[in-house]
Amino acid sequence: FVLLVLALADMQRLRTNERLTVIYLLDQSLSIPAEQREAMVEYAIRSVAKHRDQDREDRAGVIVFGRDARVEVPPLDDQLPITGKLEAAFDMQKDATNMAAALKLAQASFAEDSARRIVVITDGNENLGDSQSVARMLSESGIAFDTVPIELTARGEVSVDKVALPE
Repeated sequence: FVLLVLALADMQRLRTNERLTVIYLLDQSLSIPAEQREAMVEYAIRSVAKHRDQDREDRAGVIVFGRDARVEVPPLDDQLPITGKLEAAFDMQKDATNMAAALKLAQASFAEDSARRIVVITDGNENLGDSQSVARMLSESGIAFDTVPIELTARGEVSVDKVALPE
């Protein structure tokens, strides 16, 4: 009789989980110099080492993006196993920046049993996709965002005022 009453009352057992999954999105496009791209990797490694809570079994992963996006390290409950160069970025097309593809890949990489956060490390020069609408959609679904801007030093540019050709 008690079980019947509980079933009719729609009794449920609620479990809370404190686990956090953080995915770092690293811009590997050519608009960022190589030494800055290496610094981004070091930042992600240091950040995971400093903030990941082992008792909660927090997870961290890395996605690299240029024209397309690829998973470098899937979300793991350990330190980031990155040494040297990024393997996923080795043969990636870096002539464009498609942050929207990286955001969608990050959403697909999250497990449902944890809080979700995306840390985007980029110079912000997007020329493919619409990351603002994708980010808005992800934010509405409960994914938190942090952005680490990459400040670039001014590089010499060439300006052409006039071109004169002989007849």
